[in-house]
Amino acid sequence: MDRFTYYDPAIKFRPDYKWPEEGTERDCPKCATAMQLNDNDETYFGKPWWCPKCQWQFSEEELDQA
Repeated sequence: MDRFTYYDPAIKFRPDYKWPEEGTERDCPKCATAMQLNDNDETYFGKPWWCPKCQWQFSEEELDQA
């Protein structure tokens, strides 16, 4: 493999999502079910909020726009 590809901008594997305070509660904008707040762990690459009913992830920014 002689060629290397450099991405501009570089690929970021863990986006800088705004994480809410521990104990914060929100309802899913799609189905109005209580969502689960995921742990802000360095090995977790998803969004902060998870809806167990519709199986969708949301960020704080997406919920603020809804």
